[in-house]
Amino acid sequence: MLRLGASPLLRARTGLRAASSTSSTFDFIVVGAGAAGAVIASRLSEDSAAKVLLLEAGPPAPPESFIPAACGNLQGTAVDWARQSPGGGGGKGLVGGKVKLPSGKMLGGSTANNYMAYVRGDPRDYDSWASKGADGWSWGEVLPYFKKSEGFASSASGLVDKDTHGFEGPWAVSHRSQQLDCVSTFVQAAQAEGYTLCDYNSEARAQETDAGKGAVSPHQFTIQNGRRCSISTAFLEPHMGKRPNLTVRCQSLAQRVLLEGKRAVGVEYLDEAGGKQEVFATKEVVVAGGSYASPGLLLRSGIGPRKELAEAGIETRLDLPEVGKNLTDHMLLLIPISGVGTTFTQLLSELAPEGEGFKRYMQTGEGLAATSLYEASAFYSSGQHPVSAVQDGQISFGCTAYVPDLWAKCLNYADFNEENFRLDAFFNPEVPSCNMVATLNQPLSRGEVRLAGSDVEVNHNYLAEEADLRMYLAICKEAMRIVEQPSFGDAEVLIPKALSKRYGSDLGSEALWEAWIRSFATTIYHPVSSCAMGRVVDAECRVFHLEGLRVADGSVMPEPVSGNTQAACAMIGEKVADLMASQHGLSLKA
Repeated sequence: MLRLGASPLLRARTGLRAASSTSSTFDFIVVGAGAAGAVIASRLSEDSAAKVLLLEAGPPAPPESFIPAACGNLQGTAVDWARQSPGGGGGKGLVGGKVKLPSGKMLGGSTANNYMAYVRGDPRDYDSWASKGADGWSWGEVLPYFKKSEGFASSASGLVDKDTHGFEGPWAVSHRSQQLDCVSTFVQAAQAEGYTLCDYNSEARAQETDAGKGAVSPHQFTIQNGRRCSISTAFLEPHMGKRPNLTVRCQSLAQRVLLEGKRAVGVEYLDEAGGKQEVFATKEVVVAGGSYASPGLLLRSGIGPRKELAEAGIETRLDLPEVGKNLTDHMLLLIPISGVGTTFTQLLSELAPEGEGFKRYMQTGEGLAATSLYEASAFYSSGQHPVSAVQDGQISFGCTAYVPDLWAKCLNYADFNEENFRLDAFFNPEVPSCNMVATLNQPLSRGEVRLAGSDVEVNHNYLAEEADLRMYLAICKEAMRIVEQPSFGDAEVLIPKALSKRYGSDLGSEALWEAWIRSFATTIYHPVSSCAMGRVVDAECRVFHLEGLRVADGSVMPEPVSGNTQAACAMIGEKVADLMASQHGLSLKA
């Protein structure tokens, strides 16, 4: 992880201050300034007659969050909720068998500490939502909302379907301006294996071959001029202090939604000093805290399974059994490779604050520091999903070994040392290395969020369903077929010693891959569906049986999308803001 010192760029970011108002009554209250909540608050406040309050539990994002390669730095700090989940059927090689679940506790939420890949998912994901009762959420119906938020920077790569992108929105999206040579190694290998080089955010994504081979492309990123463009950068910062009808209160931790009968009328929260405050909404309250905090807030408000609420000593205001249930997450497995990528010497030169490469980055916005180093993806259908043929696998390319801290502290690997891993080869100063990132995008296993003291207890129930393991085995084998292509040359897969000693080094061995998955597969930070449409909210994200209360974030997804989730969460924010504007007669930008 980067250790950043003082710099003009970092100092420039510290001047941000949240707008404030002493009022206690607003038209709309939005809880959570993440990918959906910030969009909703910003859009509603476009109508100067709408008085909007946005509550955020954390502070403005710290300066280093704007350095793309520093994305791991903020894990485990004051701006990370730092929750954990039991490993379930996995986690055997993690400290305490626990999966760390970082999520942003700051303006911008997890868009301020994620790896910035802008991936919408497969168009068929949204058509599936609509076919199962989420009216208005088909691909054709959500595409305008993806485009509305997006300010795509035109690329000379030819990989942009201009009909599917937005170019006037506030959220900067672009390809990396200078692709690393090793990214071509991965893309060429995927093409040789049958993938199509195209814009994975277009309908071309769904046009896979009979062999289940879909799109491959360098990533599109929420990065502008070498700096992270979080959802706060795009939707809040330009307006904070300039729109008198938009109030943003940071370090304001929501405790419960205030109800009068079956109507939401406000929010109780703790201010920065720990004092209890109440604010009131004349029209609606929107809960947008993400897939862990949103069900938690509903539960603390007495909305959820009656038995669980009674066990927590909370009066049941609405018995809604599915609150906190149906939780799902994407899993990743990092597969270390030697012989392709970047050398550890190059990595340190480019990322160490005292290095010449990092100094150049601070002046030009170019170099390794200008990206998360999570560079490209291929999308794959394993053929093992028992229900759907939609791409359940994502095979990505991380162009570096990163640094040992990432593995030991962020990913929670136990005994991350030379005795159990091939660290000398992986962190070799002169030999390049990289990671294949095997991701399970459509797991069947479902977990839950329950109350635990002042926060929540998360159990993702990873790999509980045998079908998940079958899909994951197929995805990992497909990753190896890509590595076997000529462009990877003599690259070597660095099997952890702790596994090769017991299971051997045959990369065709299912026993080896099962052990690898069950030991070291972990989260890729995409929790969704804990307040899902059809279970907790209707197709307009209104909580069943209540008035004036919506949930709008990744928790409302009926099913996970087949890709990274920040783009879909922002789309949800755009669509819900539009639904609210229509209901209340607001005038928003087209």
